[in-house]
Amino acid sequence: MRKTRHLHRASASILAAAGLVAAMLALPGSAFAQNSKQEYPIPRTPAEDLTAIERIFVPPKPPPLTAFPEVREKWKDTPAFLRDSRVSFEARSYFRDYVSSSPASSTMEQAWASGGSVSAETGKLFDLVTLGAVLYTSFPVIAPPQYGNTGLLLPDQQGFAVFGQLYGQAHLFDDHRITVGRYLYNTPFLGPHDNRMAPQTFSGYTVSGTLGGDGTLSGGPSFRYGGGFIDAIKPRDALTFQSMASAAGVPTSNAGVGVLGGLLTWGPARIGAINYYSQDLLNIFYAEGKYGHDFGGGFTALAAAQFAAQSSTGQSQMNGGTPFATSEFGAKVDLGYQNGILTLGYSVTNPGLGILTPWSASPFYTSALIQNFQRAGEQAVMVGVSHSLIGLGLPAAVSTHFYNGWTSAAAAGPPLVESEWDIHVDWRPDRDRLQGLWFRVQYGRCTIWQGGTVTNGEELRVVLNYKLSLY
Repeated sequence: MRKTRHLHRASASILAAAGLVAAMLALPGSAFAQNSKQEYPIPRTPAEDLTAIERIFVPPKPPPLTAFPEVREKWKDTPAFLRDSRVSFEARSYFRDYVSSSPASSTMEQAWASGGSVSAETGKLFDLVTLGAVLYTSFPVIAPPQYGNTGLLLPDQQGFAVFGQLYGQAHLFDDHRITVGRYLYNTPFLGPHDNRMAPQTFSGYTVSGTLGGDGTLSGGPSFRYGGGFIDAIKPRDALTFQSMASAAGVPTSNAGVGVLGGLLTWGPARIGAINYYSQDLLNIFYAEGKYGHDFGGGFTALAAAQFAAQSSTGQSQMNGGTPFATSEFGAKVDLGYQNGILTLGYSVTNPGLGILTPWSASPFYTSALIQNFQRAGEQAVMVGVSHSLIGLGLPAAVSTHFYNGWTSAAAAGPPLVESEWDIHVDWRPDRDRLQGLWFRVQYGRCTIWQGGTVTNGEELRVVLNYKLSLY
């Protein structure tokens, strides 16, 4: 109990300091809400809501602010390799406190880390090739060694610095490129999971691009594609890359993952699919579609559905040689008015096995801050409300979500009921030198009832990000 009180006192201190920073940054500007998947903001209207399939093979956006724009003007007569080069950094300070307790045991994780990333990319060499690198760092500010495995630092609470990205790209024509080396990919089941100090990055080679029109009703449909082979992954809290098989729990294998997928966009409709295949391990197929409509007068709506099917391949090394298969279906509706959104979601998982996510966060709509709600046979419902405070002249947004899941499938153990309530507060100024600043507080509380035992969990996250291009 003494340790628990100590954790909550530390959390309260950090939260109070965070509130002070938020008050100091009360400047008018645009705002974006935040969904339960911490790495992505919720847009202010359903029409701007990006689902998992819409992010496939989209490169990261550059920071909104440039510190020394005059440098590019001075270099306008130099070769493109130098003239079009870019250097930027992201500072990040992150406090995380998680406590889980049951009659039989308790778990505590706590750390405050600071660091970020420095990225550099050249312009085109021979009008074809660019080179890039990203260094990620995380150093402990408060990191009790007995409360490790927070994901912010190494498992033993030590800091790290690692080149998570070292890549070359060949720009073939228009918007088509070949990427080779260490890179950050964003797809539903192979992605950055960027909700700690550093994202997951991957080693391999891919081809990606866009075909057709601009995706509008008048400009014609647009098709974005991507495919390749990924042989290694660097987890968020690691110094080294490991095989994709090792990350999936099979350290004796060096198997990689073949990826192929695409997204068709035409007006308010989106439909896409992607497949992941790893020999003797796992095959994952994912499909998703959505349709949005603007009714006028500030009323908008969006409906989306998703489906994933997973099965063992070859020797089924992930399950000791025993073949397996599972699936999950999810759907959601966003109802928007002005800067507010009401979200309703539902998912159901195959009773034979829960969904596996060895290389990403869960892409499902009912995934919460702490729990994923994707155990074997689990059904889950979600109700969420978010609202941007831009109408009040504040660059802030607040969202809250409630989740409830239940299953009686034998593969999940005794009958289970679980619930979670999350709240998120974002502050994103959009004025002068504060562009690129993102201050966030998240709190979640979950309860699991299973086999006559009750397990409670609480998590607090306080994050400050600042992105800036040097030139």
